[in-house]
Amino acid sequence: MIEESNGHSIVIRVPVHKAKRMLNTEFSVFEHRSTREMVVRTTEYRLPRDVADHIDFIGGTTYFSTLHTMRRPGKTVQKNVKISPIQDHGRVSKVKIAHSKAKDSGVPTSCNSSQVTSICLRELYGTVDYKPQAPTKTHIGIAGFLGEVANYEDLNKFLKYQRPDAYRGKATFDYVTINGGTNNQSLDASTGEAALDVQTVVGVTWPVRTSFYSVGGSPPFKKDEFTPTNTNEPYLQLLEHLLQLEDHELPDVLTISYGDDEQTVPERYARHVCKLFAALGLRGVSVFDSSGDEGVGGSDESQCVTNDGQNKTTFLPEFPATCPYVTSVGAVKDFDPERVTTKKFSNIVSGGGFSNYFSRPSYQDEAVVNYLTMYQGTHYHGLYNPRGRGFPDVSAQGSRFVISVDGDFELISGTSASTPLFASVVTLLNDARIAQNKATLGFLNPLIYKRLGNSTAFNDVTLGSARGCGTYKGFEAAEGWDPVTGFGTPHFKKLLKEVIDL
Repeated sequence: MIEESNGHSIVIRVPVHKAKRMLNTEFSVFEHRSTREMVVRTTEYRLPRDVADHIDFIGGTTYFSTLHTMRRPGKTVQKNVKISPIQDHGRVSKVKIAHSKAKDSGVPTSCNSSQVTSICLRELYGTVDYKPQAPTKTHIGIAGFLGEVANYEDLNKFLKYQRPDAYRGKATFDYVTINGGTNNQSLDASTGEAALDVQTVVGVTWPVRTSFYSVGGSPPFKKDEFTPTNTNEPYLQLLEHLLQLEDHELPDVLTISYGDDEQTVPERYARHVCKLFAALGLRGVSVFDSSGDEGVGGSDESQCVTNDGQNKTTFLPEFPATCPYVTSVGAVKDFDPERVTTKKFSNIVSGGGFSNYFSRPSYQDEAVVNYLTMYQGTHYHGLYNPRGRGFPDVSAQGSRFVISVDGDFELISGTSASTPLFASVVTLLNDARIAQNKATLGFLNPLIYKRLGNSTAFNDVTLGSARGCGTYKGFEAAEGWDPVTGFGTPHFKKLLKEVIDL
């Protein structure tokens, strides 16, 4: 019996004996060791060839939906950080944290690489003087998975200290639960990733409308050495929910601070999800995803092997950053100049590389071929796919953000910090366009590669590398696009000039 059909998938309910015949398999009852929950599942299924060509995957048969500890949240560098609130309406007056040494270079005096605040980020990338003109019409969405909880009290404390005008304005966000998502507002249930996402976004975009989407469930999964248990995210449920919304309900920007080793995501599932990201882009939604926090792969060479039974040494690209219809964001640290994050200082190495699932899209041919020709050559031959989609596309600050978690301030680093930051900058670009009755920017990558990347709208980052998998440097940052920082970090005012009249 068909229970639901949304144009992208069909949900059916059938007795087990019929499912066995349809899928040419056997089902068993499995019991979870800890929770004692019992479910009916199979470990494989088979479809006739003429049917299989029309089906991307069949869910609810081979995977086990339980709550998992997230493998790659933002990385906490320090807890119990002491700061004093800024004064006036978002401008720094007295901040009792050490300032970086020299500010004759044009770097804001509010910026200190050891403790990065919201006012620093707004001044650094040029959004501090921009006042949203259509805040009720502009909308940014934040994806939350794996039991992450965004807490209102934590947001209030963050704003009180770092964005007092938003605090006085009673800034908030909409909380949407999908597929059994979590919304436990007790303070001890607050979690770092959700806090980082929401506070970064609201700190930059207030009073623009913000929605946090808490999504439950787990997707299909193929374990590897780096990810032996299923900590992957149910992107499908989020995307199906969003694509059923009316246009006026959709966010203009969606930021996702999660990612998985591409090889742990079954390829048919990844391709189906990627198609849905494309559908969002066609409806005017700009989708951003973090490029990963482990450089070209795991920090231990033994983790960087294929999971196809051959155990070949390989770099580990991240999905959905590898999807060509997503804008992938890397992370940088320091200010003059900005450089790739490092394990020693930031506790993460910004990720990057090339997809093994998705071929290189035509929009990035020139940029990627130039990098491979000028800087890469035959180095690391066989460890990556030079014909694959290269990522990240852009980058932003992602080191030592001051965030309120469970009532205390912490320093958190990650591409899960840089991603909501870059997404916030684009949200303000959309706001300016909406105020002039223009369409939102939607799928950004062709615009980035064909126009913006060749302008001065990005600050090119040329220092650092995405080391990992036992390599000394991995891929290195370079002039122009590179698979570590993309085209670099945003310059809001220059970007605004480039996109306002499109």
